[in-house]
Amino acid sequence: MKPVGFIILMSFMSGCMYLRSKTPVAPPEVSAGIQFPEWTKEASTTVDGTQLKALQLAMEDFLPPGTKPPKNADAMTQCLYRIETYDAWLQRGEKMTFVHFTPREQERCGLRPEVMDPGASYAISDDGVILKRD
Repeated sequence: MKPVGFIILMSFMSGCMYLRSKTPVAPPEVSAGIQFPEWTKEASTTVDGTQLKALQLAMEDFLPPGTKPPKNADAMTQCLYRIETYDAWLQRGEKMTFVHFTPREQERCGLRPEVMDPGASYAISDDGVILKRD
């Protein structure tokens, strides 16, 4: 293959790669004032590696990175497209982790809880396969 053809091919293929925006990092003057706490198990919430993997897979399936609400979406739809609207509940099962996303009780995007829960539930195997989603 000629070098020019290879460069053109690679530029088209790069569009197929998973693109993701870079995580914002605070400037040095902000981070200089941050003091990390003393790390103790008692004062921390521990999510083991298997549960962390399940949570990541479920999050990426539920609201993939870069997902945006449709143009001209109403306020409720915009709210439901923000991951910070949700709490995640995790429970261990036999060789799997169950993950449930539910809108935070204090900001349910205007939905009444008894009418609808726009969350989602997942069963994720310990080897990282979505076994079931509801």
